[in-house]
Amino acid sequence: MEIAEIKHMLLHALTEDELTERLDKAKSQQEVYNILQELSYFTLTMEEFKQGIEALQSEEA
Repeated sequence: MEIAEIKHMLLHALTEDELTERLDKAKSQQEVYNILQELSYFTLTMEEFKQGIEALQSEEA
């Protein structure tokens, strides 16, 4: 999957209203990943998830 697709899926998943409160309380990337896996459309591997997080963080810098 291309990084643009990964970032798109991550942004969509991270802004799901039903998960916001739980995501805010997550203390690690693993916890966030586990929560996002509950979404039917979230199909990223842990490696893709980490790449997407790094890409989003570098855009914010």
